Amino acid sequence: MAEREFIQSGTTGPRLKYVFKIFNSYTSAWVISALLLTAVYGYFFQYEFLQESGPIQLALTLGSEFILALLITGLITLYIYDKRQTDTPIQRVFPVVIWGRKFLVKVGPLLRQYLFSNDQEETPYNRITRNWIYATSAGVSNTIGFGSQIDMDKVGTTLIMPATFTNTKTKTGDETGHFYKKVIGEHTGVQTYTLNHFVHISAMSYGALSYNAHAALNKGAKMAGILHNTGEGSLAPCHEYGGADLVFQIGTAKYGIRNEDGDLDDDLLKDMANHPQVKMFEIKLAQGAKPGKGGMLLKEKITAEIAQIRKIPMGKDAYAPARHKEFSDVAGLFDFIDKVRKITNKPVGIKMVIGHTVEIEDIAKMMKDQPGRGPDYIVIDGGDGGTGASPHVLSSYAGLPMKQALAVADWALRNNGVRDKVVLFASGKIATTIDIAVAMALGADAVYIARGFMLSLGCIQALECHTNACPTGIATQNKRLQKALDIEAAAKRIATYADALYKETQMLAESCGYNSPNQITADDIMVVTSPGHLDYLSELQGISAFEASQERRLAKERNMSVGEMKMRREQV
Repeated sequence: MAEREFIQSGTTGPRLKYVFKIFNSYTSAWVISALLLTAVYGYFFQYEFLQESGPIQLALTLGSEFILALLITGLITLYIYDKRQTDTPIQRVFPVVIWGRKFLVKVGPLLRQYLFSNDQEETPYNRITRNWIYATSAGVSNTIGFGSQIDMDKVGTTLIMPATFTNTKTKTGDETGHFYKKVIGEHTGVQTYTLNHFVHISAMSYGALSYNAHAALNKGAKMAGILHNTGEGSLAPCHEYGGADLVFQIGTAKYGIRNEDGDLDDDLLKDMANHPQVKMFEIKLAQGAKPGKGGMLLKEKITAEIAQIRKIPMGKDAYAPARHKEFSDVAGLFDFIDKVRKITNKPVGIKMVIGHTVEIEDIAKMMKDQPGRGPDYIVIDGGDGGTGASPHVLSSYAGLPMKQALAVADWALRNNGVRDKVVLFASGKIATTIDIAVAMALGADAVYIARGFMLSLGCIQALECHTNACPTGIATQNKRLQKALDIEAAAKRIATYADALYKETQMLAESCGYNSPNQITADDIMVVTSPGHLDYLSELQGISAFEASQERRLAKERNMSVGEMKMRREQV
């Protein structure tokens, strides 16, 4: 710990440049003008009075006059700056007063969050969801009175179909892990890993999150008996803090296991496989926050320690390549999986965002044609995921959302007869019990949760994750802000949240008449599709996945777009 503190102390140096940056020409002119104005006024209008004043009275008089001079010259300087700058047209038309608008724009989200938005309006998580997570994580009652605030007739509302007669044999969720069990790696001959919990901590790198945040996540994961994914930023001391089992994620930049040229170093990979906490490896093809773009860590978050762990330079943004250079098709991917599996002798999975259905279908088909090859598990990350800093256009518009993507993947694997050969994880805006139930109904064997665990740590959804100014100390490398997060207390909240998710999802399963959540089907859930009308989840997601796959394949065979193919059908 002492070594870490010494390394991170180096981050205080770069802060000085921001202090000096403040003193630009306008600021200097402002201060100098205020001093001159104070001196001139005192000399010509208060000379005799100041000569007769004592030291204290002199200091108070000059100090108050200097403050007034700062205000006057500040407004004048600001007016000149606004009129001369060329970046913002409206600022030139309305100098000085425009700063009132800028202030309102800055504090607007805060005002809306606390004063104006109702409990169901905010995104990505509304206040009802956040308060439920806060209460659940704290171990206090999360029950409600006087009925639900959810509008059950609103389009998009998800409803579980309870069973009148059940076949449950025990009380709800009394024995966490008793009913659920999934083994990963059985079909590829590696050292297997057994899941006894269906909720796990999703990939978030050290760098994106703080040391304290990851240390709390790891200790909480150990307490709950769940996996902690390192993210693509390699394994750091904070990932070892609590002794939890780890998934080591291999990103396109190969952070932590790369040579000087940025290529995969087999020896470093072997060393990582020998780490007692590392149980599985995960090849990241894409993430929901930015499909088609590699990970990015802004230079403000890169400390000396992070640079050393990732084997990257300080002082500039770290951008990972968009794709792995070791392969460019499914055959190459399988070769790379084989290589990693041979070196590590541990389960190897992939993380992907689904766009065209043909890609997951080709993976499933090759698994069928070449038994014993391919991923041991697949993480389907929805396009609605988003803990990482990312371009707005990719975060908001790229990739299928989790539910549609999961249905596509499950159908492709079943259609090729290999569904039992791979464990399917769902990821992307999953945070509550109903989210988990929906994911498992659509085919997920387990779920990865990121932002839900961040809220459990104490996140207030300030939306400052990318700025290094997270006020809760979670998504920042600022040591002063990190101190806000107590590791031990946060770890307890993580474990409590994970346990509650298990028990409440188990409760939902029993409500449907099942012994385990992975028995819930897409016919046990209905969705309001129009006022007064509901459709089964299997109709909305499963059928659309099948139709999309078939239409895309037929259109490709005919060298047409799907739209063109349909128009020609209409003509016939």
